[in-house]
Amino acid sequence: MCYIDSIMAMKQIAFRTDEATAQQLKLRASIEHRSVNDIIGEAVREYSKSHPVSREHMLAMVRAIAKEDAALLKALAEA
Repeated sequence: MCYIDSIMAMKQIAFRTDEATAQQLKLRASIEHRSVNDIIGEAVREYSKSHPVSREHMLAMVRAIAKEDAALLKALAEA
C-alpha cells in the first residue's frame, strides 16, 4: 500500500445516537447535499483538531498498556 492509499483508507465504525439527533443529521445532509457520514466525519475531524492528545499523554498511555500487558509482551518476545 502506498502512502496515498493509506491516507484514503476508510474504516467503518458504528455510530449510535438518539432519534432527534438522527433526524437533524438527515435534514442537514439533505440541505447540504452531503451524506450523514460526511457530516459526522467532518465533526470528528474538527473535534480532534481542537482537542489534540499530547505526546506526553500518548506515551503515558503506551507505558500503562505495556505495564498491564508485560506478561503478554514477554511471551510474544520469546515466541
